[in-house]
Amino acid sequence: MRLSIELVVFDVDGTLTKHSSVWWRLHEHFGTTDEGRKYYNQYFGGEITYEEWADLDAALWKGESLEEVLKVVQSTQLASGAQETIRTLKGCKLKTAILSGGLDIMANDIGQRVGIDYVLTNKLHHRDGLLTGEVDNLVAWGEKYKVIPNINAHFGIPPKNTAFVGDGRNDMSVFKVVGLSIAYNPEDAEVANSADVVIRKDDLRAILPYIIPDFRQ
Repeated sequence: MRLSIELVVFDVDGTLTKHSSVWWRLHEHFGTTDEGRKYYNQYFGGEITYEEWADLDAALWKGESLEEVLKVVQSTQLASGAQETIRTLKGCKLKTAILSGGLDIMANDIGQRVGIDYVLTNKLHHRDGLLTGEVDNLVAWGEKYKVIPNINAHFGIPPKNTAFVGDGRNDMSVFKVVGLSIAYNPEDAEVANSADVVIRKDDLRAILPYIIPDFRQ
């Protein structure tokens, strides 16, 4: 029996956009890739916690201009068909959300561009136009499954009636707790194997037939 999907939750980087992690893009923009790579290796080597990793990364950008961050945000390209996909889902009365391990400045912008209903991500702090070097760590790497209940509670829709669309290892934990998991151009075979559906097309609209019964393009 096919599940009735009422809520579709999306990853951002590599799913709703054509770009890699906003954290890495900011490292590249601010010239902090060497330090960022060191902290990355320390986290995946079990030397520091996720909260420590995020705090160390954000601290590298203390005093940088919010305007510079917005340059990165505004240069971000949407995935092909992203706006049309969200428009179609909402036209079918489905709710939509973002659950991202990225940053609010990016996720909120993308959410507004495509018309997403709700956004849950990490919050990068700024004051008087400058980054403070602080971040609220709300979505830990590999632990999206812990916070997606907040989205379900917001809409009053259970996990079994929820679809999640993502592309990376960071999404695999949440694939296990929703009614329908879709790997959109997954980054590797392990991600693909962990999902119910695998899409390998450069058009997000390819997810629609798996979500909307009797979908006709």
